[in-house]
Amino acid sequence: MTTSKKKRKCLLACARKGYTLQITNLHLKKQCLDPVNTLEWNLWINYYVDIVRNDPYLEHELIDNNRSLSWLNNQIHSRHKKQALS
Repeated sequence: MTTSKKKRKCLLACARKGYTLQITNLHLKKQCLDPVNTLEWNLWINYYVDIVRNDPYLEHELIDNNRSLSWLNNQIHSRHKKQALS
């Protein structure tokens, strides 16, 4: 597992558990990973964790393929568009 993949997996787990930035950075430090800043942490707790909730495909894309927030948003938009047409 690559370092960035390991970091994203840790960030998602911490966000799901509702950890604070300080606790999350302690977890990252224990795993010899770089800490995150407030802005990046806010993205994880306010957006990423909700987007991938109950969606293994999007979680895989976020963790394994490092997909951006805009890519994830486009996927959700296209799904809603397909559902509306059917």
